[in-house]
Amino acid sequence: MIFSFGQSEQERMEIDVIRYERQPTGEYSDDNWLVVEIRVRAGGFRGEISATIITAELYEFLSELRPLYETLKGVAELKMMEEQLSLRLVGDGRGQIELCGEVMDKAGVGNRLNFSLHFDQSQLNTSIRELERVKSQFPIREEQK
Repeated sequence: MIFSFGQSEQERMEIDVIRYERQPTGEYSDDNWLVVEIRVRAGGFRGEISATIITAELYEFLSELRPLYETLKGVAELKMMEEQLSLRLVGDGRGQIELCGEVMDKAGVGNRLNFSLHFDQSQLNTSIRELERVKSQFPIREEQK
């Protein structure tokens, strides 16, 4: 299940949420890791990595994207605990969004690719809808007592 940012195939980053990392055990901290594929196409650079992300990190990011879309100004950030991806989206107040990102091929010690993308708010709305579909498909698993 993919959510993405960017207006063209040549300037795009995608996060493909594949599955939960493991079957539920009733442990909140173990049950909410997701396996993802991250693809970046920025100018002449291309990259793809596998990573894991916590469901709550995506939910928090979504909660920051909505006001950015509604006001066209402000900041939304995605930071993963494993630090393999960080995204910072900034609105200029006139409908243009700048995304600055960094992707790392191995958690903590990998090679890094820094990139930036520019797009308008209409694309941001599409990204929010895609991320909402991911959220409905991969809900936060509650701890079993």
